[in-house]
Amino acid sequence: MNVSMPRGRAHGWGIAGEYLSREIAALPPVEGVTLHCMRGNDLQPFEPDQWDRINIGYCFFEDSISVLAHARAAGRRWDMIVAGSRWCEYQLRIGGVRNCTTILQGVDPDLFYPGPKPAHHDEFVVFSGGKFELRKGQDLVIAAMKAFMQHHDDVILSCAWHNQWPFSMATMELSPHITYRQREEPCQNLLAETLADNGIPPERVLLYPPMDNSLMRQVYLDSDVGLFPNRCEGGNNMVMCEYMACARTVIASDMTGHADVISEDNAIPLTRCTPRHYQHYAEGVWFEPDVDEMIEALEYAYHHRRELRLKGLRAVTDMARLSWREAARRFHAIGRALASRPGSGATSADTPPPG
Repeated sequence: MNVSMPRGRAHGWGIAGEYLSREIAALPPVEGVTLHCMRGNDLQPFEPDQWDRINIGYCFFEDSISVLAHARAAGRRWDMIVAGSRWCEYQLRIGGVRNCTTILQGVDPDLFYPGPKPAHHDEFVVFSGGKFELRKGQDLVIAAMKAFMQHHDDVILSCAWHNQWPFSMATMELSPHITYRQREEPCQNLLAETLADNGIPPERVLLYPPMDNSLMRQVYLDSDVGLFPNRCEGGNNMVMCEYMACARTVIASDMTGHADVISEDNAIPLTRCTPRHYQHYAEGVWFEPDVDEMIEALEYAYHHRRELRLKGLRAVTDMARLSWREAARRFHAIGRALASRPGSGATSADTPPPG
């Protein structure tokens, strides 16, 4: 069974490609089957030249309206479509796809596991991760943290927000919470300026550059709570799940892909989320967390640190169920089942991808 996905250690698709390729290679061969990364809202293969006799697509999307125009045709073209969250699968089924299921991304327990806080022992450190864009909600983080930091002199904001795609960063210009203007500057400079311009003191910020995934554990451990008010997630949010695997509690929106992994037992869910239509380079309905609820949750975390530790321990147990090996086993089982069907691969062979 072949895997056609990006490879890398600094972005989500690359990390998924690395793990799934390695784990699937360790399983018995299944000839004529390829697992593809599906790119964009049109649900096309990442590498069209890798189109095989039987084709399984793995997709993560957030622009739920844009994808509807392509969903039914994709369902006919692919032998199976695997979504990165139950929310994503639900959107596909709304669009007329029946040959779909969900497989969540894994967490590597050899890289992400509990440990003591290595530094900043006298400060309460709030971690926020994910590429800086409207969907990930860092504008909400800035708005909530500005108010929270005004009440507590010992609070620090820890950010891993690097974004290599300017078009994605530019969506922050739509934010109702912060002032942001996209311009041609290095990403780290833009982030530092945006934080300062919106009332976050630079001396109270830990702003991390892009890092290899294997180095992120120390960043996660050097914090007390994670803040993930993401407006929409097509998957289970790899960064958030890695963070939780390190026994750190998250304050997180409980909609879309987050709903597959957080609960009141392992997190502090944000439940006051309002659906809102967004149109930028694509179109979808996202869910707007309430800034006041975020501030309330931060205050609760600040004053209930023992409970944070207990939730963090439960998060470790829950994240242990997210295994790349198990994800690979499930993809492999789908490939075997498709390859064993009478006349297998006829759909894919008859309708190759455009281009």
